[in-house]
Amino acid sequence: MDNKQLNEVKIFASQIRIEILKMLAEAGSGHVGGSLDLAELMAVLYGGKMRVDAKDPTWPDRDYLIMSKGHAGPALYASLALKGFFPMDWLDTLNQPGTRLPSHCDHSKTPGIDVTTGSLGQGLSVAAGIAFAKKI
Repeated sequence: MDNKQLNEVKIFASQIRIEILKMLAEAGSGHVGGSLDLAELMAVLYGGKMRVDAKDPTWPDRDYLIMSKGHAGPALYASLALKGFFPMDWLDTLNQPGTRLPSHCDHSKTPGIDVTTGSLGQGLSVAAGIAFAKKI
């Protein structure tokens, strides 16, 4: 990674952190530390390492992200919104009635979420199942 790419990742990570804090402040609750600690990882992955398409979130050849600790969904939601998977104003609705952004990641509600998560420890088995299914 050259200096320009590193700078872009740092800026993206800062944007993710800002959106996480705004989201959790608006909601009045949430997992601050568990979300903030993923900012750099999300910035690297969604900053160009993962093969994803905001216009086609279910693209069959995409890379999958399994957010095993679903309670850190705000980090993923911020990343997806900043990359255009859904409108930024959705972030203001985190964990509100009728939201498309529940407190834990939900595949049926949010574009770009590959797997509904929340129970810690399920990520590895889900990822292995997806990989095996894609292989066959």
